[in-house]
Amino acid sequence: MNATRDIIRTWSDVTVHTPLLAYGLAGLNIAGFAIGAVFWYGDFIRASNPPLWAYPFIPDSPLSTLLFGAALILLNFRRPSDLLNRFAIVYNVKYGTWTMLYWTLYWARTGDFNPVSLLMFATHFGMAIEGLLLFQYLDRSNLRNTLVVFAWMILHDIVDYAPIAPGREGYGWYPPLPLGTSLVPVMMIYAILMTWLLSASLFIQSLVYKRTVKTNRLATQSVTLSR
Repeated sequence: MNATRDIIRTWSDVTVHTPLLAYGLAGLNIAGFAIGAVFWYGDFIRASNPPLWAYPFIPDSPLSTLLFGAALILLNFRRPSDLLNRFAIVYNVKYGTWTMLYWTLYWARTGDFNPVSLLMFATHFGMAIEGLLLFQYLDRSNLRNTLVVFAWMILHDIVDYAPIAPGREGYGWYPPLPLGTSLVPVMMIYAILMTWLLSASLFIQSLVYKRTVKTNRLATQSVTLSR
């Protein structure tokens, strides 16, 4: 287990601190933001005409890749942002696996393994992996940033699924889906569940770290006093 973790960390560090690899991967993710925002969400935004305040909550997956690209560049500069890293983790893991689940359900219902669905499944699998890799670079003592991310993602779920968007059949500004609203209840439950599970994992990581630091400090004090 430790050997596997060390190998993952080593290769992650090589990617993060090798400019060609870091900027290449960041560039792919930023390009993914532009492509996804224009070609997947562009028609949806033009047709539904959402209010300006809803825009930050609409392009879920494109925003995820933009966040990861920015986080990777800052890591390469050795100026990481813990808040940005946490946002990138939650967005990429949540919306990466969300999209994978959607296409799995789509295939089960239709049997339509079209190239777009296969490509989106593969790219969103990559997004989820990227999010998981960022766990290694967190400031594990920082609970405040997790609270900020948790609050934002709750707001994000409300904007996506609360009955606030005219003409959206009782929902909010959720992403455009090929099967319409038939899978929205399932996807809504999954989105909310992932918000809580991912935030809980970040909270637990920080709490365990703080407890470990406290235990080590007490052990060190005990050894010092015994001398």
